[in-house]
Order: sequence, then structure tokens, then C-alpha cells
Amino acid sequence: MNKLIILSVLISIFSVSCSKKDNKSSEFFKKYDKIRLISYNTHRDVYSSNYEPKIENDTVKIPNIKFIDNVILDKHFAEKITEVLFSEEKECVLADCYNPRHIILFYKQNKLLDFYEFCAECGGSRQSKNISFPELCTDKGDKIIEIFKEMKMKNNGEENENYKYF
Repeated sequence: MNKLIILSVLISIFSVSCSKKDNKSSEFFKKYDKIRLISYNTHRDVYSSNYEPKIENDTVKIPNIKFIDNVILDKHFAEKITEVLFSEEKECVLADCYNPRHIILFYKQNKLLDFYEFCAECGGSRQSKNISFPELCTDKGDKIIEIFKEMKMKNNGEENENYKYF
């Protein structure tokens, strides 16, 4: 009898925690119908007068940056990436630098509504006012890099001879 009660309680707790996670993601995805991921040829100089990415004509404009990867995320990768972005880390380690080389653009009916720019290496990020992901952190950045590798992105977030952070 006691085992049955304990099992019922555990199932209830698991069901509630899973539905909250699914509910948060599903609510998030209701706001958008297209998610685009762009990588840069080099980090963006965030300390210049061009600090914020410029959103014009439903696209992003960043002076002195060449786009390397520019892909519409399918549902599978959109969910994998946002699952990492929504996750909460027990310890959140951030580096002092902020050298973004990726931006995610969120669209509804081909209108660009929001963005999330980040540096997978240091864990820093900037987001538009309607996005509310927790801090990225370096551990989450490592998970994002693994997803980018799975996607076979040219600029997967790791520094190499083609894509330098500094």
C-alpha cells in the first residue's frame, strides 16, 4: 500500500514538472512561426558605437560582419536549442568578455519580432525585450556548440583557424 502511494506521488510530481517544461516551450513557440540562426565570420565589436544589432526591413544588419551560416531551424533543432536556452544551471560561469558570433532571429508571418545574440564560448548574451531566456553560461554554451556540430555548421562556436574570437 505504501509503495503504491509513493509511486503515485512520484508520478504526479514527474507529470507536473514535465507539463511545466512543455508548457513553457509550447507557449514560447506559439509566438513565432520561423526561427533563423546566423553565425558571423568574426566576433562583433560590442564596444563600438554599433553596439546593438540593427533590425531593419525584417532582417538584422551588423556593420563589418559577414554572415557564415544562415539557416532556418527545423522543429527538431529549434526545440533542442531552446531547451538549452530555457534550462537553469546550478552554477552559472560567465567570462568577462563578450564576443558574440551567433544570433537567433524569431519571426511571425515573416516579420522579425525578436533576437537573441550570444557568445557560446564565454556565455554572454543579449536579447530583445520580449525574450526571457536565463543567462547562457559557459556550460550551456558548450551544449549549444555540440548542437551546432550536429547541425554541421561552418561556424559551430568553437574557435579554430577560420573563426577567431580575438
